[in-house]
Amino acid sequence: MPRLSAPGVSTEEQVAAGVRAAGLLAMGREEGLRYALLSMEGTARSFWAGAICLLPFLLIRSLGNDALLGAGLPVELIGYVLGWVAFPLASLLLVDASGRGPLWPLFVAAWNWANLAQYAVLLLSTLLGSVLPPALAGLLTLASFAYALWMEWFVAQRALRISGVRAGLFVLLDIGLGLLIATLVGRIGG
Repeated sequence: MPRLSAPGVSTEEQVAAGVRAAGLLAMGREEGLRYALLSMEGTARSFWAGAICLLPFLLIRSLGNDALLGAGLPVELIGYVLGWVAFPLASLLLVDASGRGPLWPLFVAAWNWANLAQYAVLLLSTLLGSVLPPALAGLLTLASFAYALWMEWFVAQRALRISGVRAGLFVLLDIGLGLLIATLVGRIGG
């Protein structure tokens, strides 16, 4: 595997390694961090995860409500992009305050790649939920969100080498930003 400072790691190699990182992190395996960031450009390249997750996002949103119909689609897409950009920028302040600034590139790369697994789980639960009785579908949705929160916590704790409580602050930051963006999308699109 290339070292972090190794030149010549292509985008394709980083994306393939990022997919592998997502799979390992999804199983709670810290070794996934080794694949999340192969070069210094790896953090920027990890935002390819956002492009990969766009289709699952659109499927989840279209199956959940009519927000993507008509004039809602452009607003939903703006909210989607904001979600991918706002958290990494806001997390930089929290990472610096935690004294973990040098680990921020790894954290963001791992966070981005972990979204592949999170979107896969959320899409699967949405699809299964559409054919299950409402009570069971609700439990499945709750379980998939709990898993996504655990995964965010796991990535923050392991990538930044911080306590579980401090990792929880990153999860809360992401939730807060997500709710703010969802509220803005709802007001503009609705």
